[in-house]
Amino acid sequence: MIMKFIKDKDYIGIVSPSSPVAHFCPQRLSRGIKFLESKGYNVLLGSHVQDIDKFTAGTAQNRADDINRMFADSRVKIIIATIGGFNANDVLDLLDYDLIRQHNDKLFIGYSDITILNYALHMKSGVSTIMGPMILPQFAEYPVMQDFSWQSFLKVIENINSGSLYDVPHSLKWTEEMLLWDKEDGRPRELRDNDPWQIIREGSAAGILFPANLNTFCRLIGTEYFPNLDGAILFLEDDDEESSATLQRMLRHLKQTGKIDNISGIVFGRFQSKSEISYDDLKFIINNVFSNHNFPVIANLDFGHSDPVLSLPLGKKVSFDTKNKKIEIIL
Repeated sequence: MIMKFIKDKDYIGIVSPSSPVAHFCPQRLSRGIKFLESKGYNVLLGSHVQDIDKFTAGTAQNRADDINRMFADSRVKIIIATIGGFNANDVLDLLDYDLIRQHNDKLFIGYSDITILNYALHMKSGVSTIMGPMILPQFAEYPVMQDFSWQSFLKVIENINSGSLYDVPHSLKWTEEMLLWDKEDGRPRELRDNDPWQIIREGSAAGILFPANLNTFCRLIGTEYFPNLDGAILFLEDDDEESSATLQRMLRHLKQTGKIDNISGIVFGRFQSKSEISYDDLKFIINNVFSNHNFPVIANLDFGHSDPVLSLPLGKKVSFDTKNKKIEIIL
């Protein structure tokens, strides 16, 4: 089904399935809402978006209830997480997948810890999910959302399930500067020149797009929510708490499960400076972990825990060619 959005009638629903950052940053949340409203969307907040329960945005049941209600509400066409964190997996067994399946003509969007919901909703209820921008980190950027992120978001949501081609762009600038939200984020962040896409292993590949935060993705192993990855092209990212050593450990873990023996390629997002994951490290890790495989690998795409970010739809056909540095998604 091609999804067409009529802005003056459609709603974007906002939920907090993970960390309680929205509780502590009301100004930032308000700015994200105002940005969406300025683009012509109505916004509906989940009842527990700003809740706090120790280190999560409310109890697991309350967080699940917000998601269930957003799917049941016929006005809501897109559901976006405020932010990621660590505990979105709390809600997996509390979601009403039968109800969600009956209302799966919606989009669900988020990255980082929200990866786990992207897969559960897609696997169990056929929801079109996107690893893409979230309310606090992207839509609430000062003074407005970065245009690269906004244009990628629009391209995907307005054309998803149409079969149209998305020639994945590359940003000229990026930033990882961290400002204290609601205290310091009253100025634009400093941008730096972006490196070109990096060829880690040459070749071309075509397959199915599986975008994920790697640490979170590993939490799905052994659950009913883990997908069949035969023919997959993995789009992987992680935050600055990871390193080359932990990246290799996680990839080795996936390899030892046998779940990625038949993947077609890997695309890495942009790693933050603090992780100290270099392109040479990536080459070493790939050749080490995947010594018996010959799929192509490319790195430094615009997704991950820095900005701007691409919107990447789970389960769509994708191809890439390292010689021509070209990546195409069939939406």
